[in-house]
Amino acid sequence: MGQGASTADNDTESDPLFGGVSGAYLGLILAPPVVLLLEQLGVTESWALYLALIGTLAAVATGTAWVLSDRPAVATALGATRARWLPMAIAVGYAVAGFASLATTGVVGVLAFFFGLLAFLLGMATAVMAQTRYTAAVTANTDELTRWRASWPESAQRRRLHVGGAIAGVATIGFAVGAVFDIALLQYTSQVLFPSGFVLLSTGGTRTAVATERGLEIRLPVARRFYAWEELDSYDLDAESLVITRRWGTALRFATADIDDVSLVEWTLAERLPDD
Repeated sequence: MGQGASTADNDTESDPLFGGVSGAYLGLILAPPVVLLLEQLGVTESWALYLALIGTLAAVATGTAWVLSDRPAVATALGATRARWLPMAIAVGYAVAGFASLATTGVVGVLAFFFGLLAFLLGMATAVMAQTRYTAAVTANTDELTRWRASWPESAQRRRLHVGGAIAGVATIGFAVGAVFDIALLQYTSQVLFPSGFVLLSTGGTRTAVATERGLEIRLPVARRFYAWEELDSYDLDAESLVITRRWGTALRFATADIDDVSLVEWTLAERLPDD
């Protein structure tokens, strides 16, 4: 996103939250392999393995937080690229590997599975925070052209509710069937699947869009996103919805009725994007 924009102004600020979350993520990823290594070296005492687990978590989390807290440029640089989603993907693979190794690694496999699920959530948090920090940096010194506040169009809201409800329903049924017939894989899969449906059910609320000289910023309650004009392909405006198509990824949709000054928004977009 907007890779050509300068983000140097954010380099002097401390960012302990990003450092802490990143540290917790790395601690969850690295702790189970340390326990596995100790077991292979002949350490079998439960107390020693437990101390190693907690010690690794604390040391990695504290060290990473200390290193990153005073280096906000790391979060900004990460937020400028799609690599910000890589920690989430790694955590998913980590959890799958932990589950697949249960027969050979025992407790370590269980730890890897559940730590992978927790790391997935923390990876998502780091991605959102990095994206927000990049957006704040790239829009800090640019002129605002216009802004509008709108929810999703009604048709898009219905599709979101139908899909989210279906996913959550299938996950709930799957978990119940897995519990009744003692199918562990089905239970674990349903537990992972359910949050996806819940996220769809809980999103789609009102967002603020800010058009600037550099691009379009989307402000959510806990996050900010930035799309350079070169990343946006075209727009389509009718009585129900304003749809801004991206070159890559899903389109941005807004309910036309919620926009205060439709004419100004259309003029701003027409100056920079072709009309479908």
